Amino acid sequence: MRDSGGAEELIERLVIQVGRLEITPSELIGRNSSSGLFKTMFLAFREDGARDWNTNLAISISHSGKQDKLQFHHIFPTAYMKKQSKTLELPSTDDIANLAFIGGKTNREISDKAPADYLKKILEGDGKSQLENQAIPTSLDLLKPEAYGDFLSLRRQLIADRLNRFLGN
Repeated sequence: MRDSGGAEELIERLVIQVGRLEITPSELIGRNSSSGLFKTMFLAFREDGARDWNTNLAISISHSGKQDKLQFHHIFPTAYMKKQSKTLELPSTDDIANLAFIGGKTNREISDKAPADYLKKILEGDGKSQLENQAIPTSLDLLKPEAYGDFLSLRRQLIADRLNRFLGN
């Protein structure tokens, strides 16, 4: 049984009223943190056991304090990508496929570092499953600025697959 605060009941009601709920990767294009799908993404990742990449605390909205309070993180940090956009035409960093959930301290430590650098360190530790629990591709080739569009496309697919599993599809 899911520990998702009534989400299962809500999903059942929606299926009865609307029919089968199925998310496609294309439905994630242009979505951001204000989307209902972003909130559903949090629930799905929490169900998968998603944790902060440094503290190993389970992601939760009930954490308090500046260090552990849940934040959403730009996998390709906005400040980092602004530097890259001088030479590349890049999609928005606020795209739902560029967002993950981590604690405030971890988010501040990452700051505007290149994803190929900071995620490589996480992968060298025991963080591969932590990234996979948030549907983050772990191929270092996809973590370069010139591969950002491909990263978003693959992550949208992974997110859609995870959301559909969460919704019982």
